[in-house]
Formats: sequence, C-alpha cells, structure tokens
Amino acid sequence: MFQDSEKQLLALGEFFRIARKRRGWRQEDVAQRLNLSIDTIKRAEKGVKGVSIGYVLDLLSLYNRLESFREMIDPNKDSVGISLEMERLPKRVAGQKYDRDF
Repeated sequence: MFQDSEKQLLALGEFFRIARKRRGWRQEDVAQRLNLSIDTIKRAEKGVKGVSIGYVLDLLSLYNRLESFREMIDPNKDSVGISLEMERLPKRVAGQKYDRDF
C-alpha cells in the first residue's frame, strides 16, 4: 500500500475514534447503531485497510460527514482528469459539408 494511503487510513481511523468519544459513545454503541461487529469498529478506528468501504460510509454518515465524502468524489472537481480529457479533445472540429441544394 502507498505510504500516503496508509497515513490517510490512520487519520480516518483517528477521526472515527475521536468522533465517537466526543459523542460519549462506546465502540459497542456504534456497533449496535450500525448493526456491525465491535471488531469492525475497532478495525475502522485503527485504520485497517480491509474495512469495507460500505462500513466506512456508514461511519461517515453516522458522524454527519458523508457530504464531505460526496464532495471529494465529485467528478467535476477532478482537475487532473479534466485536464487529461481536454488534451484528448480535437484541436479543431472538422467542417461539415452541407447540401446547399434547396
């Protein structure tokens, strides 16, 4: 796994842990609210790579951060992808031949 990805997973896990504690919830409380195992909550809070993206989204929703995720994955904010797409566009559009016989 890329080092940056690993750091971000650890930061995400830390966010989950802090968000839970700020709300005064135990790991058991979060597990029950989301119908997940306590082990899954522990793994998410440790930033373990194998936690399902679906569970991560459930946790983000529980902590009212799902909108931040939506913003992050907005294709209109993919500046690199947009630039690459623009490079592939033709430089000029071929003219169309019109039948001028009315």
